Amino acid sequence: MTRVTFGTFLRKLRLTKGYGLRKFAEKIKWLPSNLSHTESGRINPPCDLKVLKNIAKALELKENSEDWNKLFDLAAEAPGRIPADIADYVSDHELAPMMLRTVANKKLTKAQIKKLINDIKKM
Repeated sequence: MTRVTFGTFLRKLRLTKGYGLRKFAEKIKWLPSNLSHTESGRINPPCDLKVLKNIAKALELKENSEDWNKLFDLAAEAPGRIPADIADYVSDHELAPMMLRTVANKKLTKAQIKKLINDIKKM
């Protein structure tokens, strides 16, 4: 199975919306060559929150939808990167680092983290 990358996911979303490479590059104010290189993985995905939001909005993705979140998460897969929207949230909320540290120190399993996420969504 082929691994989904930011570039392949972006290309899929762009084509699904019916945009050619040049037209979409123009819409997001990028050079077509930069969009092509990003989609092919030759250059890293953007890490700037404003740039990612601009791409997501150009693709008409609903904020916090599955595709919106996947786009941001895939952009952050480079080593040491945290999704831009998460980094922004952590810097704006003083208890966020404590919450993440608590989860990390508890060494929760994947199943426990999924349960925690579901519990939070119910709030």
